[in-house]
Amino acid sequence: MTSPELEVAPKSHLISKNFPGETWTFFSGKKDAKFPDTWTYAEDRETGVPFVICSGQPYGYIRTKKKYENFEFGLEWRFPNDENGNSGVLVYTTGDDRIWPTSLQVQLQQPFAGSVFPSGGAKSSNELRNIPMLARPINQWNRCVITSLDGTVTVTVNDQKVGSVEDCEPKQGSISLQSEGSEIHFRNIWIREFPKAKKSSRAAQKRARRQYLLSKFKAPFSELSLFVR
Repeated sequence: MTSPELEVAPKSHLISKNFPGETWTFFSGKKDAKFPDTWTYAEDRETGVPFVICSGQPYGYIRTKKKYENFEFGLEWRFPNDENGNSGVLVYTTGDDRIWPTSLQVQLQQPFAGSVFPSGGAKSSNELRNIPMLARPINQWNRCVITSLDGTVTVTVNDQKVGSVEDCEPKQGSISLQSEGSEIHFRNIWIREFPKAKKSSRAAQKRARRQYLLSKFKAPFSELSLFVR
């Protein structure tokens, strides 16, 4: 998609050797818990690709210091041991840090990866439940891409489109990764933002978004039109 009305920014990678660096902040449900007790940086011995190890204990999360509204966010994850491993991505994280904060949760739990539902004080007009098994066997990497446009969130897992959740409130906030009882590894964490629409070019912005989504998801227009109201 090449329209200047919706120029997709380059990917920004969110993991580096100085993890958590200036990108992430840490919250734990256990008083006086230390960041490295739960989250550590590592590199694959064979490929040198960096990844993050989350021990799963205690419960909590890391969240981006920056807040996002219209974006694409992607990561890869694996559970090395637990066939029922549990974690998730919390989109639009806002308000007080707690277990669990106001957010839209994209489930990474092994049997239900791709489920989407509001958490805390968040709201949406629909949810994604009863998802067929999309995750690969344990100790294999999975891929999740989350697209947020004007309060509508679309999720793909391992290149399979799960669906969309509409009318999210809030529709802006931090992005968080959960520590939820199981050891989980994350790698290739990235984000790219869409520019905000200018009032004078609202119609052009809608056309550009329609073109972008049609080219990306290859879904019927009736399904994609919810992005461009």
